[in-house]
Amino acid sequence: EQKDFNTTARHIFDLCSQTIGALSGYIALLSDDGLENEVLFLEDGGLPCTVDQDLPMPIRGLRQQAYESGQVVHDNAFMDSQWTGYLPDGHVALNNVMFAPLVIDAKVVGLMGLANKRSDFTENDARVAKGFGELAAIALKNGWLQEKRDLAEKEKQTLIDELTQALENVKKLSGLLPICQHCKKIRDDKGYWNRIE
Repeated sequence: EQKDFNTTARHIFDLCSQTIGALSGYIALLSDDGLENEVLFLEDGGLPCTVDQDLPMPIRGLRQQAYESGQVVHDNAFMDSQWTGYLPDGHVALNNVMFAPLVIDAKVVGLMGLANKRSDFTENDARVAKGFGELAAIALKNGWLQEKRDLAEKEKQTLIDELTQALENVKKLSGLLPICQHCKKIRDDKGYWNRIE
């Protein structure tokens, strides 16, 4: 139903977080160099957060496990885990965290992060998040294909315009008089050669 991936991703995230009961989270795509997440949007769930959203989000900790395994990972005691050392000052408190990978052609290209469910994340939540992650990956691939199609359409139209212009030039050239390069006579419409005078 949606026209662009960002809108679709937000819709998928909202449905997933409502289904699971997560209050916070985000969807992010892997950067071209593969070193960090590029966040499309961030939902703080109404909790205080003073982190600059333009700060880099390196691939490490639990996120790294999701990228490397291609599987949903979660931690129900996140604030007591070793991963809290990676959180910048002012970050939303994360009681529990789940990451669902977005997989296209057997490669993890992004993550859907979910956090702050009132109860623990369960294996059923992981299956639900995996399904929504697959939907987000399909939407992303469709978005890429749409961009390629739009680019191909634009290139096709440019080529049509160039060919149309070339055809007009040929029509102009066909209106010229044929002239013999030896005797300099001009051929008329009936095929007779006449002196230029």
